[in-house]
Amino acid sequence: MNTSPETVMGLAATSQRFALRGLSAAIAVLALGWPAVASADCVDARKPTAGEMEFHSRAMAALVAALPPVPAGGKLQNPDSVTTLGQQCKGSTGDFKLEAVRFYELNYRKSIVSVAMNVTGLPATDNILSAAYGSASPKGSAGLKVNNVVWRVSGSDSPLRQALVDSIDRARLQALVGKPLPSVAESRALAAQRGP
Repeated sequence: MNTSPETVMGLAATSQRFALRGLSAAIAVLALGWPAVASADCVDARKPTAGEMEFHSRAMAALVAALPPVPAGGKLQNPDSVTTLGQQCKGSTGDFKLEAVRFYELNYRKSIVSVAMNVTGLPATDNILSAAYGSASPKGSAGLKVNNVVWRVSGSDSPLRQALVDSIDRARLQALVGKPLPSVAESRALAAQRGP
């Protein structure tokens, strides 16, 4: 069969159009189907209660206050990353994550500190670069109380990482477990004393 270049180009363009249409359809299905899959465990959503909003605010303020300040000569790589409180599942209380993460840089070395509360399963820790206080909380923050606090410092072995590990207030984090959380104002005042 003798096919001209124009015919071949036309077939190639047609094949590309069909491929792009198929790809577009697949992306649309994923984009539309993804939220349904993500919320499959939560049939009916509701706004957070006043108690959940209060607990979340106090918890996040306490976690951010627990993040070590930037060591002398260092800088923050990004703004702090904190979990937000969104829609909740009807029939459950405190079904949300609580975590604050800070990214540090000093002399081109980078480290990350993460502090979380009410994790469902406690990670293995070494009490050097990470620790967990309290017991696992399979239902997250149900009951709106502090069941556990977990912290972790990651990054290459460097003076920056060591300075961050040394500045973790372990006693304060451990004291949060099983006790009422400090007010947002108290946590902010503590964070202001420690610096960014």
